[in-house]
Amino acid sequence: MLQVLDQLHAVNSRQWDAEDRVRQAGDGEIPAIKREIDELNGLRHALIEQIDRILDAAWSADEDVPPITESIGSALDRLSVQKLRIVHTERLVGGDAAAAERVGILRCQYDDLVWSIAVACGDLVAGRRRTPRPERMKLYGKSVR
Repeated sequence: MLQVLDQLHAVNSRQWDAEDRVRQAGDGEIPAIKREIDELNGLRHALIEQIDRILDAAWSADEDVPPITESIGSALDRLSVQKLRIVHTERLVGGDAAAAERVGILRCQYDDLVWSIAVACGDLVAGRRRTPRPERMKLYGKSVR
C-alpha cells in the first residue's frame, strides 16, 4: 500500500512540474506537455483506483449505510496535492508576509484533511459508512467526439 501511495505522490509531483512548464512554454511546446499531463492524470487515477481497491478489501461494504462523499484514495490524492502546494508555496515565502500567511492557511487545511480522512476511515472500519464506487469514468487522453 505504501508503495502505491509513494507512486501517487511521485506522479502528482511530476504533474505539478508539467503544469508549471506548460504555463511558461512556447506555443510549439504546449501540445507535448499537455499530452504528458493527460498521461500523468490517467496514471494518477489508475493509482487512486488501486488504492481504493486495496482499502475496500479491508472493510466490509454494507449497502444499507450512507456512503462517504469521496473515496479514501481520492482524499489521499488531495492530501498529496496539498502537501505539494505547501512545499511550493514555502519556496516563495522569503520575506513575503502574504505568502507566509498562505502557508499557515495551507497547513491548517492539510491538518483538517488528515483529520477528515481519519474520521472517514474510522466510520468505514466501524461499518457506519461505505465507500462510493471506485471506478472513474473519464478516459484520459481519449476523445469521444
